[in-house]
Amino acid sequence: MSKGTAIALVLGIVCVLVGIVLLIVWWADFVTVLKGALGPMLVLGGGLVIAIAWSEYQAAKEMERLTAQAQQASQPQTQPAQTQTGSEQTSQE
Repeated sequence: MSKGTAIALVLGIVCVLVGIVLLIVWWADFVTVLKGALGPMLVLGGGLVIAIAWSEYQAAKEMERLTAQAQQASQPQTQPAQTQTGSEQTSQE
């Protein structure tokens, strides 16, 4: 283990321990902040979900349009059957 990795590991452990101690000491303040932040987090999270769902809906609609367009382009072009007019039918008989 290199010196930098060891320092990072020790600093990480110290930060976790200090965080746990401060969370215990400031528990009431933490709960107050959490309650205050919960509403805005739900609003922003809900907005994000709506934006993602709308984007997926638009992408699915575009995919359906492109699929239908590709199917029309891949179908063989058949020439319409030639119909005989009344004068042509009588002349052949």
